[in-house]
Amino acid sequence: MRVPTMAALAAALSVLVHSAFAATSTYAVDIPREDLALALNQIAQQSHIEIAFSADLTRGKISPALKGTYTPEQALKLLLKGSGLHVRRIAGGPLVIEKGAGRSASGGQMPTSDSDATRPLGEIIVTASKRAQNQREVADSVTAFGDYELSRRGAQSFADYIGCAPGVIFQQAIPGLSNVAIRGVGTTTVGPDQGQATTGIYLNDIPLTDPSYAVSMPDIDTFDLQRVEVLRGPQGTLFGTATLGGAINYIINPVYLDTLDTRLESSVSGTQHSANVGYTVKGALNLPILTNVLGVRLTAIKRFDPGYLDNIGTGKKDSNSNDDEEFRINTLWQVNRRVSVSFFSFYDSEESPDTSEALPALGVLKRDTTIPEYHNFVTRINSLKVDEDFDFATLTLSGARTQKSQSSQLDFTTYFGPDVSIVSYPTTHMTTLEARLTSPNGGTVEWLVGAYHGNQHENYPAPAIKNGQVLQDVTTDYVSGETSEFGEATYRFSDQWRATLGGRFYDIRLQTESILGPPAAPQISTGREVARGFSPKGSVTYEPSSDLLAYALVSKGYRSGGVNLDIPPLAGFPTPATYGPDSLVNYEVGVRPSWFNHQLALDSTLFFINWTDIQLRLGRPDGFAYATNAGRAHNFGLENALNWRATPNLQFQLSATFLQARISKTTDLGNGVILPEGAPIPGAPHWSASELATYQWNGDHRPYVTVSGRFISGAQSVFAVKGAQSLPIMDYGVFDLRAGLKINQYDLSLYVENVADRRGVTAAYNGGGGPDPNAVRDFYIRPRTVGLRLDWHL
Repeated sequence: MRVPTMAALAAALSVLVHSAFAATSTYAVDIPREDLALALNQIAQQSHIEIAFSADLTRGKISPALKGTYTPEQALKLLLKGSGLHVRRIAGGPLVIEKGAGRSASGGQMPTSDSDATRPLGEIIVTASKRAQNQREVADSVTAFGDYELSRRGAQSFADYIGCAPGVIFQQAIPGLSNVAIRGVGTTTVGPDQGQATTGIYLNDIPLTDPSYAVSMPDIDTFDLQRVEVLRGPQGTLFGTATLGGAINYIINPVYLDTLDTRLESSVSGTQHSANVGYTVKGALNLPILTNVLGVRLTAIKRFDPGYLDNIGTGKKDSNSNDDEEFRINTLWQVNRRVSVSFFSFYDSEESPDTSEALPALGVLKRDTTIPEYHNFVTRINSLKVDEDFDFATLTLSGARTQKSQSSQLDFTTYFGPDVSIVSYPTTHMTTLEARLTSPNGGTVEWLVGAYHGNQHENYPAPAIKNGQVLQDVTTDYVSGETSEFGEATYRFSDQWRATLGGRFYDIRLQTESILGPPAAPQISTGREVARGFSPKGSVTYEPSSDLLAYALVSKGYRSGGVNLDIPPLAGFPTPATYGPDSLVNYEVGVRPSWFNHQLALDSTLFFINWTDIQLRLGRPDGFAYATNAGRAHNFGLENALNWRATPNLQFQLSATFLQARISKTTDLGNGVILPEGAPIPGAPHWSASELATYQWNGDHRPYVTVSGRFISGAQSVFAVKGAQSLPIMDYGVFDLRAGLKINQYDLSLYVENVADRRGVTAAYNGGGGPDPNAVRDFYIRPRTVGLRLDWHL
């Protein structure tokens, strides 16, 4: 979709917004006298309307029995009668349960347009444990970026926010193939390694991680998302494979069945050292088709990020631009008060005409190749989910079909002569099915059981081509499947103590076929790998009051094995065609105190990780490297997140992480290369920190200003061993500024990102293709960018 089409869509949305639409919906309600939080959740599930509230507000409160036919707001007002709470609807958003009459204890006016701003600090409902829970009550390390915070940061992609979570590093490299490393769990920095990624990426619980070498890693735009959940530490029990370090789960905005909701956003920007103009055009429409029965939510996104590198070999200035298009369709059918059916369709396309690696030896923001090194990625998802309430538990059945494809070209002049390129066009097809039963919240025993089955087929052709002729064929085809059963149960010994035990039995099977060599005489090799295991999890939680929670947790994560690519057979050296899974065990303790009526809240976590059977590369006598399971590592760290609402208008968010990630066993990598005990893990800095300060003035236009910063200490690009040059990366700080005001339903903001125009190196490597085989190649954060954004919300 090009810009004119997007503009037409925006105009069509505006027409729909200004059309008259009003409905009064009623439901048959039959709620016994029970815990107020349970009663509110029952109203939310029955009406399929989001209700936002803090667990502290409802703690210890009992709702009256309620029977009859009411609108959701009428029912809530009756349930809240005498509780000191009231209900308010956010424009275009959820119903919010608040204390008092909407004014702060000091008499200041509370914000009235952003749901997250009305909640006590840190109070976001998350589904990290496959059930809705208050973020601060989850006995696990979870950071949730709600839509309010994402908007205040001006966030669009990973680079704008993911590194602000404690313990998380975004190793920005090729758009669509960058790494997210959590707690230092990773072995490379420039894109995912040969095997499966160490951080799982999910969209509405749908896995997006490839079964082996990554075809793409979609960087989903944050527009019209409800929240982004970052789960730190292994998540093998509930999320399965590829969650060694943790998982990231995007949660899109739900379909509202009784409300017309529309949002439009557009921006223009200029980047230092670029002659092009960046822009975005985005629109979202929530449309009830049959009130309280059938609705749809449509989202369309167009984003162009201008390039800032000049390729002196091709003569192209600003060559590394990125063009992103994204479409989402979310449909909900409320069959009856117990059964709902939802269908979700997603499309994402990212196009970069040239890669983003610079050669600092050539000067400022320069690169040099004889041909453009383009990367294009497409991701398609179609999923269906059915929920049915059986009173004793909710049954969830979900299935998804995911297709990913890549088209890329690398300059291989160094190895095969002029005009030779490696052209890759891999594809991945994934089918996932999951069924689970989840008990209601709030009982003495809460439990969850489920089963998962996934099939993945990845075909990865990457031939060397000159003048349209294949010089050498390199194709790998692999089929993998996982079947697993999982469960988790929580027992409440008292109001203060609870314990959780869970686990996942998994069975992974992998078959591979590799073709390598000239088309006239290719060499074919096959492999097979079978892995079975159990991934346990256990925690104990102590919550003496609403102002303090402490927990201790042990959890395990794993990722699938893989296939050795591009390696010809060697006589007398039996190179394995595949390698097995690796796993780690995580031990952590956390405390979450809060003070001053929850206006100051701390989340502090101390962790230790024992990582075994690491998937590493070993060398053969002929110089080729192959992957196998070798080596161990210990990762130790302290993560802290502090939220402080100093006044009703001023809010601070701070995070700081100390990390020490090192090899714990000396490992022989072959050919005289030794990886010594104590060697640092690549891309794992000792220190990282972020801050966000927001001030919002009172008044009709509610002007606001936001200052944010990120700081990161130095790290190494690869293991520092013989034959591999490890380059210094990271070690930079960056500041962003944003100021705006709201006029009725409009939010106009001016922003400056990377104010000091720093050259922060996020990833680097030495050597490679192109004319200079020995040049250092760096990936930088985006230079100073100044922009203007307009947001309109019904």
